[in-house]
Amino acid sequence: MGARYILALVLMIVVMVAWSLFYGDRFAPQPDESPMTEQTPATETDEATIDPTTQATTSDGTTAPLSPDLFKQVQESPDDSMVNVQTDNYTIVFNEKLGIAKQWRLNRFPDRADPAAEPLNLIPENALNCLALKFGSAQLTLDALRATWKADKSEINITGGQNTETLTFTTTIADKLRVAKQFVFHPNTYYVDMTVAFHNVSDEPILIGGNEPANGYELQWGRGINADLLPYEKRSGKRGRHGKEGAKVYIGNGKPERQLKPERALETALWAGMDSQYFTAMMIPDQEIAATYRLTETPQANTASDITVIAPTETAALVVPSTYLPPQQKQANEFRLYVGPKDDTILKTIEAPNTPETTENPINLSKIIDFGFFSHIAWGMLWVFKGVHNIFGNYGISIILLTALVKIFSYPFTHKAHKSMKKMQKLQPQLLELKEKYRDDPQKLNRATMRVYKENGVNPLGGCIPWIPQIPIFWALFALLGSAVELRGAPFMLWIDDLSAPDTLIELPFTIPLIITQIDAIRLLPIINGLTTWLQQKFVGNMAPATDNMQVKLMQFMPLIFIFIFYNWASGFVLYWLCNNVFTVAQQYLQNRYANDDDEIVVVDGKKRSNAKQKRNS
Repeated sequence: MGARYILALVLMIVVMVAWSLFYGDRFAPQPDESPMTEQTPATETDEATIDPTTQATTSDGTTAPLSPDLFKQVQESPDDSMVNVQTDNYTIVFNEKLGIAKQWRLNRFPDRADPAAEPLNLIPENALNCLALKFGSAQLTLDALRATWKADKSEINITGGQNTETLTFTTTIADKLRVAKQFVFHPNTYYVDMTVAFHNVSDEPILIGGNEPANGYELQWGRGINADLLPYEKRSGKRGRHGKEGAKVYIGNGKPERQLKPERALETALWAGMDSQYFTAMMIPDQEIAATYRLTETPQANTASDITVIAPTETAALVVPSTYLPPQQKQANEFRLYVGPKDDTILKTIEAPNTPETTENPINLSKIIDFGFFSHIAWGMLWVFKGVHNIFGNYGISIILLTALVKIFSYPFTHKAHKSMKKMQKLQPQLLELKEKYRDDPQKLNRATMRVYKENGVNPLGGCIPWIPQIPIFWALFALLGSAVELRGAPFMLWIDDLSAPDTLIELPFTIPLIITQIDAIRLLPIINGLTTWLQQKFVGNMAPATDNMQVKLMQFMPLIFIFIFYNWASGFVLYWLCNNVFTVAQQYLQNRYANDDDEIVVVDGKKRSNAKQKRNS
């Protein structure tokens, strides 16, 4: 394998690995985030702990200190009644007393870390804010912490049905404000409609929220969201490649963000929630509400080294503006909850509540899918993948056909590089002469070498040309396999049962830790890829003979290095690389077979020489 070919491969691998690490870590929570981020300590039952010296605002606008006996919060216990909701797409478990969601399982997506377990659950075990309400008023918040909820049903099951069902949780806060959370469940969908209703049952007006107009009440989701772990990740305690995960908000332009800048903090949020690699839990408000976004961080939360939860300190919230509710009056706000896969086909159909039928989808929920820098190429590849899958029913075949298309597209570049490398090979004896002639003068050697290249029309970087159009393909496929839920769990053939995960032939009862990877299973695909890399060396390596001992050693060990680099990579990406090797060998074989071996004239020191004669002399 030529030196430039080797260099291109090594640089590409190094850059992709570095990009993967950077891509996964650069969105981690930072302690010096925007001042709009709330820093609140955690308690056993709620993230918000209020100082007993806090002044409560009464209905007449005056303030009064809060009594310490108000801090008796409702505790979660194993004996709490649970409300179960079952549809074809999801299973939800609500804690009736707290009026929050405790589990949200996606029935069509198994938990890959434990295939024998129940379907994947997106709500972490210790999360107490999923669909919780938090008020801007300290008094209302304290009263709400002491209130218990009551559900009008104990179970809902609409599997295989066509009708919608409703579930309503109600509570009364301080004998003044009656609050209801009504959920409407639809069959064969991943969204749930939710209405938050308030009824002032007192004879005095009630301020729902704080004194600031933009600080009414929050509809929260968090802390965190469960990760979609692979078996080897769960065993090792380390996650592989992942992108921008955690809290997200979208305000209608740009990309979804984890935290808005202070000058944009009061802009209307189209949706907000939590995001993982392949799934998302988003709250979509009625746009007439003009809800804003708030990110609450709980740095004291017990995160330890648990990799099962993404962003375990983050809670995303939609903030509804504060309003005065007159005596005996009612007020309601509508939301839509999407908890499901990041599937563009599904996301495009989701609209905000009360959106007119004639209005095209303005919320762009599919923006939650991020394929990175080469996203346009990735979207095009996904379109091709889906088209081929509709015909063959196999995304592995899609990858193979994509590899063939890339080789056909890059053939003119490859053929040109082949000719350039052949010329480079024929110039080797002359270049060795120049090296011997100018061994004591590097500058003259460089000038003479470049003159030889110019006189013979040789581009010294010609061997890298075929890789230029393929680099975006590599990056786009790398992002696609790590973000496209269509490829999650997609089988190919035989032992390759998930193209987005490493292939596993035999699991080992032990783990071998290495610098660049760890081995806990026998993976056949990276080994086959290493063999094809060695075979490719045999066909291509003689085109640009190495003269440096270190280069020769690197070339000899490159197939082995590739085995370890790709060992825990997604099998779909390794399959692409393997097919690329096979097609390159076939292409090189045909080029070598039909190459013109006629004697060529080369120019050295301004004199024309026969290449065949020069070979005999050398």
